Amino acid sequence: MPKRVLICTLSTAIALLASGCASLTHTRYTAPELPVATSFDATPLGVRAAQGGQWWNTFDDPRLTALVDQVLARNANLAAAGLTLKQARMSAALARQGLFPSGSASASSSASKALDGGTPWSKSSSGSLNASWELDLFGKLSAQADASSWTAKATEQDLASTRLSLIATTAEAWWQLGYANEQITIGADSIAYVRRLLDLVNKQYAAGAISRIDVRDAEQTVASQEAAQTQLIQARVQAIKTLAALLNQQDYTGEDIKTLPTQDLPTIAPGLPASLLSRRPDLAAAELRLRSTLATSDATAASYYPSLSLTGSLGSSSTGLLGFLSNPFASLGAAISVAELNPEKIRLGIGVARADYDIAVQNFRQTFYDALRDTQTALSERDQYILQATSLEQNYTAARAAEVLYDRRYRAGYITLRDLLDAQNRTRTALSSLVQNRYNRLVSQVQVYEALGGDTATGGGAVQ
Repeated sequence: MPKRVLICTLSTAIALLASGCASLTHTRYTAPELPVATSFDATPLGVRAAQGGQWWNTFDDPRLTALVDQVLARNANLAAAGLTLKQARMSAALARQGLFPSGSASASSSASKALDGGTPWSKSSSGSLNASWELDLFGKLSAQADASSWTAKATEQDLASTRLSLIATTAEAWWQLGYANEQITIGADSIAYVRRLLDLVNKQYAAGAISRIDVRDAEQTVASQEAAQTQLIQARVQAIKTLAALLNQQDYTGEDIKTLPTQDLPTIAPGLPASLLSRRPDLAAAELRLRSTLATSDATAASYYPSLSLTGSLGSSSTGLLGFLSNPFASLGAAISVAELNPEKIRLGIGVARADYDIAVQNFRQTFYDALRDTQTALSERDQYILQATSLEQNYTAARAAEVLYDRRYRAGYITLRDLLDAQNRTRTALSSLVQNRYNRLVSQVQVYEALGGDTATGGGAVQ
């Protein structure tokens, strides 16, 4: 048989043998069953993680959009996640190299001479080229490469998850700043009002028209509201420090937001399909790690089968350069090794690997149900805050009108100062609750987007 035909025949036989043996340890992946509530149209998730659109633009705030762009460009956590992804991809590429032959080379040269000087210098040189290849007969190496590849893809989703969380945190910190500023303004206006009232009370007391109790009431109200104002100022400082940390800088020197936006928020259609959850990067990462665990389990099982390695070398040695080049030698070899001969140890080792996969399945299911809970909670909170807004607006309108009447009646001498202060406090509380509700609606809208991995459009494109 010609040599070339023999080589081709052996190569084909090895390939067929490898594919046949590998099927003994390969486990076909099946996505875990995930029954969900009928309010969500459940579909097999697969691994899509296509985050829907630049959802932060739906708030129509150019300052927020610019701030998000700056955070994505500067944030240290996002940069670290990007480096982790780069490392994971290199590890996956390194694992794939195990499927191919490896080689090495060496060369040396030496010279010697007797110390008595009676003999000339003796020189020698040697060199070799070595190659080895572990045949992947039972799929161990390919399973290890697959595990590394799935892990790298999961790390890519970790980066997307960090990015999604970072954008949500930025939006919330931005509105926290606006909320604090607006509450500070409300507090300052209220303090100015009660101070004017205190001046009036002091004049009335000096004229003998009222008692000292009314003066103390007014003074106590001023002190109480000024104390509450310090907490609002601290909330503003905290929001500013949060923005500075997000931007990876010591101090925040960017745009300020004096009041929260008042325009209507984007609508969300009822009956969102559960398939939207497949865009969540944390859920995609959990499933990718599940597949990595399955591949690792296959690699563990394959590692207990015999391994076949082919080796070859080409070398030469001589006392002269010309002889070194003209006297090469070559060798070929094959070695079969078995990692473990104890059948009970093999059974337990495979069992441990399978248990790791079973645990990963349960962890994935829990991640899915956590995502489902987050989405349902965020949608419910958003709906409740919207319903609450109407009542709070009516409450503030009524409280403001009542305060005007109380002020007139007090100045006319029909009611006590305490009645007027109580009315003023009800108005301030109603306005503060209205601002709090506006902040809650904004944050709950962000939480819906974060829970769904992006906007609510079923055809949203991936966030780049």
